[in-house]
Amino acid sequence: MKSISTIIGVALLALAGFCYYSDWHALVPAFTVLGIAIMTRKALEPLIIGCAVGFLLLANQGGSAEWFPEGEGMIFPLNMFDGLFTSIARDAHDGGLIWVILVCILYGAFVQMVVASGGIRAVAKYSEAHVKTKKQSLLMTYWLSFFFFLDDYFSALSVGNTMRPITDKFGVSRDKLALVLTFVCVPLTIIFPISTWTIFYGSQIADYGVIDAAGQAITSPIEAFLHTIPFNFSAWISLILGGLYVYGFIPDFKAMKAAEANVVVQKAPKGKKEGKEGKVLYFLMPLLVLIFCTIFPYPFDSSYWGADFTFSMDFIFGSIDALRGVATAVVFTYLYFMLFKIVDFHKISENFVKGLETITFVLAVLGFTYLLKDVQNALGFNEFVASGIEGISWLNNATLPVIVFALVAWICWATGSNWGIYAILVPVTAIISTQVGANFWLTQGALASGTVWGAAACFFSDNRVLTAQSCKVDMMQHGVSQFPYQLIIFGASAVVYLMAGFVL
Repeated sequence: MKSISTIIGVALLALAGFCYYSDWHALVPAFTVLGIAIMTRKALEPLIIGCAVGFLLLANQGGSAEWFPEGEGMIFPLNMFDGLFTSIARDAHDGGLIWVILVCILYGAFVQMVVASGGIRAVAKYSEAHVKTKKQSLLMTYWLSFFFFLDDYFSALSVGNTMRPITDKFGVSRDKLALVLTFVCVPLTIIFPISTWTIFYGSQIADYGVIDAAGQAITSPIEAFLHTIPFNFSAWISLILGGLYVYGFIPDFKAMKAAEANVVVQKAPKGKKEGKEGKVLYFLMPLLVLIFCTIFPYPFDSSYWGADFTFSMDFIFGSIDALRGVATAVVFTYLYFMLFKIVDFHKISENFVKGLETITFVLAVLGFTYLLKDVQNALGFNEFVASGIEGISWLNNATLPVIVFALVAWICWATGSNWGIYAILVPVTAIISTQVGANFWLTQGALASGTVWGAAACFFSDNRVLTAQSCKVDMMQHGVSQFPYQLIIFGASAVVYLMAGFVL
């Protein structure tokens, strides 16, 4: 397996060299990161090296006045140090990076406090009464993931930490646990109309000015998103494939077989308690607060719950806020555990800090992922992609959906970026679909599916980092072991988009 990884890694580095000599500089950092990541199975170091390569190219080209204005004309590595500060400052100012950082660290604290209360252990203990076999533990992991539909971060962290003790007991490798989560976590958020992805992606479509069948402009992000759900083929195929896998209709491939063969079942010594004996209520109460406050504003918010309140999807779900939900849940959990003496003050404070510390590596990876995205943008990555789509001579109404899906999927896989792709390519694909007469919603569904597949398949995406962290498995090892299944999803989705392009 290591020799294959080395060959693939060297090939990707060679491809990066080819892109450099072909003046396709925007692609060089991504292929560099992928090549080194596959060879070393590390996450942070390849990202740092990829960013360094990008800034070296920027230094040779004279800098980027648009993306790194302060560093224009700086030599390497000074421009990289300045660029790191500029990137963090810009993303923090725009709200994107700071939102991700706050959500991640608060989820880490939230999970750790619930663990300290014995709530997750109580759920595991309750589940053990109904889970008797290895297969049943996988089935429970799969179906439990559907209850955490609001956010892929929420799903990855919560289900992974809840199910890991159970799957460990039955000898399920943590690679397999992470694989089952991957089948559901990201795809579900682009299918279920109540998620953070829904609001963001739907708003991009609505901002473009789409007209519905009645000739009325669609201004609601929820309404715009609903039209894409039937056409999010990769997400549907991922959920179906995940179900077939946990029910035993799809076998383990080589990397997964190796992970399963190395599992050592750790049985707890008899008579020895493994941790605090908690109650399921200690898990359910914080979870319900988290879900409610993520979807709805606070009950005392009269501007929302006042006389103008109406039971419409746009009104009810138009204010979904994952940060509000997790921040409120953390405060509630802290006070709930302390006031009812579920966990003493010193222990809950200790675990709160511990939860923040467990997410440090995740934040480092995410920070350099954002920097890599900005470096590639400075090198003209978005323009390269847009011109690449428009320059395809054999693009027509039948082939556009599969081309959009394939191109966006591999872009997101190579860069670890997905939300930024929406802002760039939603208007581009909208214009092209109108020009060639392709089905608008099928094309937008292909775009959404491509980003979902890329986020799930990428070795160093934010979801990959969090899934590996919650399952306590090496991130690159997880990325390699789940990749063959992602290739199946990609192939099946491409075929369906090609067929749909000719039919619709």
